[in-house]
Amino acid sequence: MTRAEYFALRSQLHFEQRLVVTLGVIAADLLLLAVAVAGLYGFAGKAGYWLAQPLLAIFYFHNFALLHDCGHGSVHRKTWVNALIGHYHSLFCFLPFYPWRDIHNEHHSWTGNLEKDPTLKKVRQLRAAGRIPFLARLAWYSWIPLAGLLQHTVFWMYPWDSYRQGKLRGARLRNSLFSIGLLAVAYTAWALWAPAEVSAAAIWPSFVIYLAGVELVNLPHHAGMPTYASTPERPKLHLWEQHLSTRSCFYPLYLSELLVLNFNLHTEHHFFPTLPWYRLRNARLLLKRPLATAYTEEFGVEWNTLNRKQPPEAVLLHTKQIP
Repeated sequence: MTRAEYFALRSQLHFEQRLVVTLGVIAADLLLLAVAVAGLYGFAGKAGYWLAQPLLAIFYFHNFALLHDCGHGSVHRKTWVNALIGHYHSLFCFLPFYPWRDIHNEHHSWTGNLEKDPTLKKVRQLRAAGRIPFLARLAWYSWIPLAGLLQHTVFWMYPWDSYRQGKLRGARLRNSLFSIGLLAVAYTAWALWAPAEVSAAAIWPSFVIYLAGVELVNLPHHAGMPTYASTPERPKLHLWEQHLSTRSCFYPLYLSELLVLNFNLHTEHHFFPTLPWYRLRNARLLLKRPLATAYTEEFGVEWNTLNRKQPPEAVLLHTKQIP
């Protein structure tokens, strides 16, 4: 796709933010949370407790998806509104907002660059070691969501790593400390005063389901896709080249729109990072025809079911190079 073709497609999309959509999802999610908490309190016995766990996992994932939109400024035209709502969502998806936003924006700047994309840090380390540790191999074959957990730890550790490298100073440092401090205070208060029915010990299955969902949805986006090294001719991928290192997954409408808020439409998101989640399906229709066979897409969880049978080294470490 050329630059001119890209901007011709972009002109056909609507980027204006509709806060009412986000508020509607928040209201629906609070209702979902209320049903889950009722189940935790024993309103339907053991069945209620176990029904609450997947409902809570959906609640967490929705908050993660909306935090993602806030990080891109796709919820409201004012930056402070995105930050405010983003910090609200951060409480329920267990990620500090500003560190997450910083590392995610860096990922968009360097998508597919093996040396500079922060989300490929672990891949760089594994390539340098030449092997994948036993625990990671076990998690790969058994579907234990270790990658989902590691993704969270990357965002929590990013401020410390950036500070040691001298990259985190001034406003960015204050913002990171605020985001982490907010979660620390909130979770400490929860640990001290939450009733036993809604304590961490009572809802840990929902957290594991959430991590499994994060891994199931997120891992196909870039894993196994071609990478590149910066050259004078190509210092980074342009927006209209994002398909070279990004993959989407097609889900049925009710799963894509209601369950994961179109987080599976990842190529579309990389082409148009500030496009709100509820308009990504239109972007898919516009992109598929001009990209043709260059558009990489899997159906549902097909990528996971096929690749989990392969050695993880073959899938994660031996990727092709973008020409």
